[in-house]
Amino acid sequence: MGWQIIVAAMAGYLVLLGRSAWKQGEFRQYLRSLAIVITLCALLAGAVALAMLLDGA
Repeated sequence: MGWQIIVAAMAGYLVLLGRSAWKQGEFRQYLRSLAIVITLCALLAGAVALAMLLDGA
């Protein structure tokens, strides 16, 4: 239950940031920054998963 609240709050915050960027005409920059953050999180998750896999071997 706790994680769902955190995810909902984070999603709401990102929606508000996107709305603000849209109003300021900077929505493309917002999407580009969001894509960079998502990529970095995916790389970190991949590194952790690889380390767990190698540690288990």
